[in-house]
Amino acid sequence: MEAGSRVRLMDVWVGVRDPRQAKKVEHDLVEMLVVAVCAVLSGADGFVEIEAWAKEKLDWLRRYL
Repeated sequence: MEAGSRVRLMDVWVGVRDPRQAKKVEHDLVEMLVVAVCAVLSGADGFVEIEAWAKEKLDWLRRYL
């Protein structure tokens, strides 16, 4: 695979429609999806573990998002 043909994980989720009510949104949908995928790939097994992973790694991950 050539470097120019790589797809960023965030780009995969950009086209997803956000069905949430705008006034109730606290977190960016694309960021949440990327965090959830990264957490699961890191071994998180369920919502509680995904949240714990996100709290620990979110600042670090945002540098690359």
